[in-house]
Amino acid sequence: MAKSMILIYFLLALVVSPTKIVAGARILGIFPHFGYSHFKVFFPLLRTLAEHGHHVTVITHIQAPANTTTNYEELLLGGQQSTNILTFEHVLPRRPLHYLLLEAEILHKEGQKTCELFYKSGHVETILKKHEQAPYDLVITEYFNSDCQLGIPYLLEVPIVGLSSCLLMPYFYDRIALPDFPSHVQSEFVGFPEELNWHERLLNFVQANVIKKLYRYRTNYYDRKVINKYLNVDFDVDDYAKRSTSLILVNQHYTLHGNKPLTSQLIEMGGIHIDETALKAKLPDEIEKFLKNAPAEGVLFFSWGSLVRSSSLPSEKVQTIVKVLERQPFNVIWKWETDEVPTKSKKFLFVKWAPQFSLICHPKVKLFWGHGGLLGTTENIYCGKPLIITPLYGDQSVNAYAVQNRGVGSILFFDDINEKNLEATLKEVRRKSYADNAAVLSHLFRNRDMKPLDRAVWWVEHLLQENGKAAHKLLQTKAVKLNWFVYYSLDSVSIILIGLALFIFIARAILRRLCGLFKGGKQSGKVKTK
Repeated sequence: MAKSMILIYFLLALVVSPTKIVAGARILGIFPHFGYSHFKVFFPLLRTLAEHGHHVTVITHIQAPANTTTNYEELLLGGQQSTNILTFEHVLPRRPLHYLLLEAEILHKEGQKTCELFYKSGHVETILKKHEQAPYDLVITEYFNSDCQLGIPYLLEVPIVGLSSCLLMPYFYDRIALPDFPSHVQSEFVGFPEELNWHERLLNFVQANVIKKLYRYRTNYYDRKVINKYLNVDFDVDDYAKRSTSLILVNQHYTLHGNKPLTSQLIEMGGIHIDETALKAKLPDEIEKFLKNAPAEGVLFFSWGSLVRSSSLPSEKVQTIVKVLERQPFNVIWKWETDEVPTKSKKFLFVKWAPQFSLICHPKVKLFWGHGGLLGTTENIYCGKPLIITPLYGDQSVNAYAVQNRGVGSILFFDDINEKNLEATLKEVRRKSYADNAAVLSHLFRNRDMKPLDRAVWWVEHLLQENGKAAHKLLQTKAVKLNWFVYYSLDSVSIILIGLALFIFIARAILRRLCGLFKGGKQSGKVKTK
C-alpha cells in the first residue's frame, strides 16, 4: 500500500512539475547570418532543446549533423562558403576610429545581403503556414548585424530570446537597458588594456555612441523597409525589440572579459560550444604520430581560425615565421590550406584541418598561436595553455587584450611580425608565469555552479513556463521604457541644479537687499550727526 501511494505521488509530481509545463514547446530559430563559427555557438542550445522534447524549427545556412534528433527541423538558406574565405587583403591594420567605422559599414552591408536572402528563400511563407497549423511559442535568433528577421516574431506575437556568439554589440545594450559606461566597459569593437587612459576612454565613448546611432538610424531604418516590403507591416524595429526581448544569451564569461554590470535579462554562457566528450576522441593518425615523436618542449599549434587562409600570408611573413620557428626547441603544427607548403622541415606538420579543441588540450601542445577568435580563445582558456594572439578583424582585439590583461598570452600585431619581435614574443610567453596564470584561469573558467549549456537551456525553459508571459514581465527592466534623459537621471540632476541656482539667486538678492539697507542706515546716521 505504501509503495502504491509513493508511486501515485510520483506520477502526480510529474504531471504538475514545471518541466512538464514546458515539454513539447514549439521553438523557431532564425539565423540569417552565414558564419559557421557563429552557428557553432548556437547549435548546442538548439539541439539540446530538441532533445528535451521541444519541437525546434531552425532557419540557417549550416546543416546539422546527420544524427541530430528528429525534433530538430531545419530550413536551409541558399548559403555561401563560410570557412577559409578571407585572405590577408581583408586584414585591417591597428584599429583607429575610421577603421572601426569601416568595419561597422562592412557588417551593415553583410546584413543587407543576408536579409534579402532570408526573405527570398521561401522559408518565411513556410513558417507562417506552420504557425497557423500549430503556433510557435518562442523565437530564438541571433543579435548581430541586422534585425530584419524580427518581422517574424512580430507577426507570430511571441517573445524573443537573442543570442550573441561574441561580446554583445554596443547597439544591443540599450535593448535591455544594460549599463555600458565607456569609462570601464569596453566595446566589442575595440581592445585596450583593462585600465583605460583618457585617450582610450574617449575613443571607446565616441566609437560606441557613433556605432549605436548608425545602427539605430541606418541599419534599423533599412530593416524596417525590408520588413514592410516582404511582410507588409510597418513598425519601429528597435522599439519593438525592446518590448519583446525577454533574454539575451551571450558567449562571454567574467574570467576572460572581466566583471561587468549585468541585469537578469543577460545570461553569460561563455564556452557553450565546448564539447568535453571530444577530448575522448582519437586524433587523426598523422597528428597523433607527430605529437608522439615531438621533443620534450612539445608542440606549438598555429591556426588563424576557420575564416582566414594562412596560405594567403605574404611570402615575406611566411619566410620570417618559418625561419624563427625553425630555431625553436619545439615542433609546429600549422593549419595550412594548400598542398604547397613553405618548408619540408620535419619540425613542421601542415594540416588543412585539425580538431582544434582536442589538439590544444593535448598534453604535448604547450603553446597556441591564434588570431583571437572567441571560440579558439575560449577553448585555449579551458585547456589552460599560454598563447600568442595576432588580432586580424572583428572582436579579436578585445579578446586579445583580455588574454594579455590576464597574463596568459601576448599580442603580436600582424604589422609587427618580424624576426626580432616574434623571437621576443615566443621567449616571453614561454616564461613559467604564463603557464601558471593559464592554469589558474582554466580552473576559474571551468569551476561554475552550472555548465554554460545547462544554464542556457534552463533559462529558455524557464521563460517558456506560463507561455513566457509571467517570466517575460518579471525579467524585463522598466528602464527600457525610459528615454536617455530620464535613464541617466538628468531630469533629477536638472531639478537639483535649477533649485540650487534659484537658491543662490534668491540668497544673493536678499544679501544685496540687506547690504543696501545696511549701507542706507549708515549714511542716514552720518547725516543726522552733521
